[in-house]
Amino acid sequence: MKKIFTLFAVAVMAMGVQAQTTEKALFENGGAYGNGASVATANCKVVLGNDRTTKDYDLKLSTCKAYCAELFGQQVMVENSETGEMEEKTRVVYVVGNQNPKDGELDGDKSTGSGYKPESANLPQSGTYYMITPAKDGHIVTFIVLNASKNLYVCKGSDGTNLAKADLTLKADGEEPADVTLNDDFTVDEKMTGTLEFDVTGGETYYVFCTGSKLSFGGYIYTFEGGSETGETLQTDPALPLVFDSWDVNFLIPKTNVKAGEKFVFSCEPVEVAGWEWGPQVLPKSNADWSDLGPALIPDASGKATFEITEEYATVINSNGGLRVQGMGVKVNAVEYVGGTPPAPEGDKVSIIDKFTGTWNPSETIAHNADGSITFNSVAWGGVSAWLAENDIPVDWSGYTKLVFEYAEPTTVNTQGFVQTTSENITWWGNAGITKLECPFDGKDLSQVNQVALQASDVATIVITEIYLVQNAEGIEERVSLTNTFDVNAPVYNLAGMRVGKDYKGIVIQNGRKYILK
Repeated sequence: MKKIFTLFAVAVMAMGVQAQTTEKALFENGGAYGNGASVATANCKVVLGNDRTTKDYDLKLSTCKAYCAELFGQQVMVENSETGEMEEKTRVVYVVGNQNPKDGELDGDKSTGSGYKPESANLPQSGTYYMITPAKDGHIVTFIVLNASKNLYVCKGSDGTNLAKADLTLKADGEEPADVTLNDDFTVDEKMTGTLEFDVTGGETYYVFCTGSKLSFGGYIYTFEGGSETGETLQTDPALPLVFDSWDVNFLIPKTNVKAGEKFVFSCEPVEVAGWEWGPQVLPKSNADWSDLGPALIPDASGKATFEITEEYATVINSNGGLRVQGMGVKVNAVEYVGGTPPAPEGDKVSIIDKFTGTWNPSETIAHNADGSITFNSVAWGGVSAWLAENDIPVDWSGYTKLVFEYAEPTTVNTQGFVQTTSENITWWGNAGITKLECPFDGKDLSQVNQVALQASDVATIVITEIYLVQNAEGIEERVSLTNTFDVNAPVYNLAGMRVGKDYKGIVIQNGRKYILK
């Protein structure tokens, strides 16, 4: 089913110093909108109610005067009733359903149950109603057509209570907006075409409908304080929204000149897919070879999935005409490009590749090459490792910001960075196809490190060109030595702590290091 909307996003300055952002979403003339269809911007969406199983909401055009033309008008082709020719006119594109809202389920094409009563807070479950969900506190203005003597309600989805009459503002269309009186029973005396306004709370869902009739709805304007996180709403090919219910679906963001420190923000909502158990995911890919650019993104509670751009990603995106995106179990409604401050220069790099002398599995091998690289032949979830604790005294990595593994070629398997401290095991995931695995230390206690390793998800040969720590750019008061004095005559112990001879086969500890005797 075709579900399309026209999107506008405009940043404006409010009175005083507080910035405000305004987002607008309109229905598209010629589009098809059925049960559950959404009209969405980056920070707000409207979902159409469960109206009928065999017929979409009706799509109509409303003539409009200056007030609504400026807010919701679109240029559409309309037939001249006298000449029969098509002419461009300003109209508001709106939808209207086929069933009155009721609190029961659909029975075929018919709504069942009762109409809403404020005292019972029985929200509609079928029929014509609109569910608006904003991400932040703000203000909503919608285009509506409301029949006379029909009860108009805006209800909170959390508890079914309706907003008070004083919280709702109605204005009729005209050369200037005209205030419309809402009676105590939430009705108007004459049919009105115009706007409905009300304040909203972020994260709440508002049901908008009228009882005994079908409310017409023509999109929304959503304004919220604090400014938008976004700087640019992006066009995609094909246009959004897109439902990812198979891996065949994808879209291209044809944006280049992206920079490290900036990001793409996807506005998403979950979609049920039979057999898919891992929830909604968005997966950025190279447009050149479709290799994964990092792990899949999981939208947060507000439906945002954020792709952070590193220097490496910026090079890939700019050189290949943009970013390719796939997904699964998700609907992507919009994508935006967020500017930012480039990351601060990194501190010195401290190489530790020469410390990697052991493997986790007896069938694995490592070779230190003449150029300083390591060739690691792995098994599934084995590992090449460095035991750093000296005489049971761990090393202190608190003066470093991250650990980095660099590969000679894109990996054919998934890899995982591993650091064992005295209190926990910390891991960082890298999908197949990457040439660098970065393991940031943000918020992690690495003051007592025993061991560091690189794991591979399957059998593979990986050439590791460098393994290094990035020193805190502000400096380290006391540089921690990563050099351990190795005594070849020191006693050898197995993992149970029992002393063994040099002819022992298996994993042993000598000089505080783990390695394999074969």
